[in-house]
Amino acid sequence: MARHTREDAAVTRARILASALQLIRHRGLHCVTVDDVARAIGMTRGAVYGHFHSRTELLGALLSCAEADFAARLAPLAQGCAGSGPGTLEQALAALLHGDDLARHVSLLAALLQHKCGDDCELCPLRARVLAGVETLRATFASLLPAPGLSSLLVAHLWGLLSAHAMHLAPSGLSGCAAALARLYQGPDVPPRPALSTLPSCRSDATFDPALLRDTP
Repeated sequence: MARHTREDAAVTRARILASALQLIRHRGLHCVTVDDVARAIGMTRGAVYGHFHSRTELLGALLSCAEADFAARLAPLAQGCAGSGPGTLEQALAALLHGDDLARHVSLLAALLQHKCGDDCELCPLRARVLAGVETLRATFASLLPAPGLSSLLVAHLWGLLSAHAMHLAPSGLSGCAAALARLYQGPDVPPRPALSTLPSCRSDATFDPALLRDTP
């Protein structure tokens, strides 16, 4: 009987997460079951439960991946490496809009944000985590804006861009619009920041379908 190593388990766990994320993107959160996730990658339901004890635990792991992707982009701000000059907002927006990584989480985050239930619901703690993340992002923007009250509007604007990207209504890689977005919220007299290098992510390149439109101005 083959021995399963820790590396094998990590690979299998990543396959399960990728399958779940892809199905949620195509069907919506509430139409995806553990059976669906297992069937999509040729596993049994029991094998999936060997890695995630419940559907909620699986969704929590997907949310952790989304949180990690956002945190990686905001890390320079959190660590004080990005400075606090007028170009810092553009740098933050360019990081958040870089590549396809964040857009792939939109379906999960939207479903959790729209979820309404009682205090004992298993999904409510996940929704609370999403709301906490939104508040962290809003506070980050507030610290960079001359008018902090616009931070909620900027979060909504950013969410709209990511949602349009996820639905293939916007080009892949929206970081090129960061300068215009920063000027819109800070004013026109803001010097541009240099382009960002490739950012780390909590993803496998094989798990996300690229947008149908690419590099459209």
